[in-house]
Amino acid sequence: MDWQRLNREKSHDIIGKVTHASEGNLFSNRSSEAVCSSLPFYRNFLLYRITNYATLPSFSLDFLGDGNTFYLLDGSPDPIFMVNSRGDLRLNEGNILSYVDFFLKYITTEDGDIYLIQDPDNLPFLDSMSFEQQYALKQRFAPLDLSYDAPSDSYKIRGDVYYGGTLLKATLTIGMDGTIAFSDQSMLSQSAPNDSYVEPYRDTY
Repeated sequence: MDWQRLNREKSHDIIGKVTHASEGNLFSNRSSEAVCSSLPFYRNFLLYRITNYATLPSFSLDFLGDGNTFYLLDGSPDPIFMVNSRGDLRLNEGNILSYVDFFLKYITTEDGDIYLIQDPDNLPFLDSMSFEQQYALKQRFAPLDLSYDAPSDSYKIRGDVYYGGTLLKATLTIGMDGTIAFSDQSMLSQSAPNDSYVEPYRDTY
């Protein structure tokens, strides 16, 4: 993420407005700092990170904001959908992967994080995978297959997903409203690289 530091006056202004959002009382102008990053799929909303340096260790919370209204990214899809419902979302072939990465990064499920794998050699969780999983991923990995489906006005991505300690092959359907549905899923066996796929869970966000 390409974070940009805000000048002192702007940082204080953002922190003051965030105090009216959830958990905003955790920050003060004296001990906190705000940075922001643009997102290619939103017209007016930016990603803000507020860091409190008064604690050890310091901690940060991320928000979506347009300069006046701020939504805490709390691990649920709700704040993202609230921004999407304001008509600020603009999805196209050039930014759809960035949106999916952002969405999956900021939601938390009962079984852990969800990763859409674009580069099997550059994964934050690679060391936590078993040797069999790493072997299976590298043997079966294929570049993401991205297409636009005109009848449903949605994008489809076919690729490898890591979810809850399990490797999946799945299709993600992303609507123009930002919803993401998983389908055509099959689980890559963790016991042997040549085992067949089995059908795992189904879910929609």
